[in-house]
Amino acid sequence: MLGGLLLALAAGLHALEPSGCAGAECDVRPMRTATTVVSILAPVAALLILIGLGGLTLLARRAGRRRALATSGLICAGAGVVILFSAGVIQAFFFAGDFPWMPFFVLPGMLCVIVGVVLLGVFILRSGVLPRWLGILLAVSGALLLLANEQFVTVLLAMPFGLTMAVVGLFMWNSGEQTRA
Repeated sequence: MLGGLLLALAAGLHALEPSGCAGAECDVRPMRTATTVVSILAPVAALLILIGLGGLTLLARRAGRRRALATSGLICAGAGVVILFSAGVIQAFFFAGDFPWMPFFVLPGMLCVIVGVVLLGVFILRSGVLPRWLGILLAVSGALLLLANEQFVTVLLAMPFGLTMAVVGLFMWNSGEQTRA
């Protein structure tokens, strides 16, 4: 839950910054930079969301339903997060924030994350582990991430995914309490 809420907050705060650039317009306009708060919130949110997706995969294993689909989604999303974190570390420590090959990391990293999230949405939809509408929301909000761009106001398209992850966390928490009662 916390990871999803932190992601939504980070996207909202980042959208408040002046718009950046993309492609050739970067020759005349600067890129949007992240504030310190957003630079801390986003990776923490990503790690917490990845842990939540791992919990969802464990829930699938316990229920014995469509484990391969859930595991594939988790592995794909995890690989994407590792690629994105690697690019961030390389940029911060070796290129002083101006890594020229960043698109070669960001595009495959984001695609892996999006495919993983959509797979997990399909898993929820088909397995019945969580409500079907939640699987649809996860798949659709994950697909919306394709249109998100942190340089423009479209960074707000990450908010539906963050809020959906918060709801997924809430349902997972409640399902755990019901099994203990």
